[in-house]
Amino acid sequence: RPPPVVAPYAIARPDDFWAPYSAPRVPLVWPHAPPPAPPAPLGAPLGAPPSVPLNAQPAALPDPASIPPRGWLLGTRLVRRHVSMLAAPGGVGKSAFALATACSLATGRDLLDERVHHAVPAWVMNLEDPADEMDRRLAGLMRCHGISRDALHGRLFLHHGRNRRLVMAAAGSAGVTFPDQDAVLAAVQASGIGLVVVDPFIKSHALDENSNAHMDAAATAWAAIADAGACAVLLVHHTRKGAPGAGQEAGIEAARGAKSLSDAARSATLLAPMTEQEAEALGVPVAERARHIRLDDAKANLAPRAAAARWFRLDPWPLGNGNADYPDGDTVAVCVPWSPKSVWAAHTPEALNLALDRIAAGPGRGTLYAPARRGRTGAGWVGWVLTGALGITPDQAAGMVHAWIDTGLLVPTMWRDRDKGRDRHGVTVDDSRRPNGTSRNAHASDEKDHCI
Repeated sequence: RPPPVVAPYAIARPDDFWAPYSAPRVPLVWPHAPPPAPPAPLGAPLGAPPSVPLNAQPAALPDPASIPPRGWLLGTRLVRRHVSMLAAPGGVGKSAFALATACSLATGRDLLDERVHHAVPAWVMNLEDPADEMDRRLAGLMRCHGISRDALHGRLFLHHGRNRRLVMAAAGSAGVTFPDQDAVLAAVQASGIGLVVVDPFIKSHALDENSNAHMDAAATAWAAIADAGACAVLLVHHTRKGAPGAGQEAGIEAARGAKSLSDAARSATLLAPMTEQEAEALGVPVAERARHIRLDDAKANLAPRAAAARWFRLDPWPLGNGNADYPDGDTVAVCVPWSPKSVWAAHTPEALNLALDRIAAGPGRGTLYAPARRGRTGAGWVGWVLTGALGITPDQAAGMVHAWIDTGLLVPTMWRDRDKGRDRHGVTVDDSRRPNGTSRNAHASDEKDHCI
């Protein structure tokens, strides 16, 4: 279907935040879609008398084989009838990541190296940027991945918060109300939306972000959309200032505001910039570090958490829209999957064998290099041979040493230090396990590639 037409929203003063909440509500208009069946009203004030009586229902106890599987849409991040959350600091690239997520489902292509279980129409509700900025981001993504207009026509829907403010939940004299909940559900059902992206979540409500009761109400409003619309909802959220860096150790507690929001999400991921230590360990130049971001599972109620982080890079893509005033035109950042370059693939077997020759020879006078770096300088550590011979970082060298010890290429042994009169730990080289003539170390398995 053609994309929806959003009716203009009358605001007396655009800079007045509260004006939209008192102005008459203007419905979202979908002129090309068939009129949907009237949905059951969802937007009753919080605390209103329940319309369905409360009864204790006996457990059905069905045969496990007869229970339908969960409605996974994308990897283990997005599932029908549930709310997921993506949290990140400002300026990291969460909007670019969220747009790529929506396009993955709209096109059925794994643009982020995640399995697309079902291709579904997606609705990106960007509540901060104007329409032309969203057009630029989408155009850059389409050029990067070679996506045609036909592939997205009638499959990707956009809403711009500057054209019409969205208020899913607001506090008033009658308690918390849900002004736009029914309108959003009607639009979801009319266009068969399978994914709703809310970016950012804080712009979708008028409640106190630090109130557990308020955030529970706002999250529940979106959960009701997910359930009644049989769709997945992705809430794009900010992390709090001073929160720990990326990684599962940071946890979902890094998300900003009251904890009831993260409690309501069935799946949550954290997006964070690459740290200086990670850039050194992965061999990323300092000038390129800011373009790399990592995604960690922070919460997974419905599936096991991923064991390792996933990496992405923000690639600049020119739009070719230059004119007389701006000859170079615009360039936008597109989020694409990225894998750290294998330290093994970066060096030939000849270079690796030369480094092994130096290790086998030892520092001299019948001594051996140490397998571990000890003390402030790590004098005598075998890794220093690799940093000098291969031009790699100490962290990468440590990964190579561990991998070679695990595969038996380097053999830990004890040797007698006659000058000190004591035994020391050292390593020798097993020549039968040296690299052969292949383009990478045949004795370092793919499972060791992460040790860099």
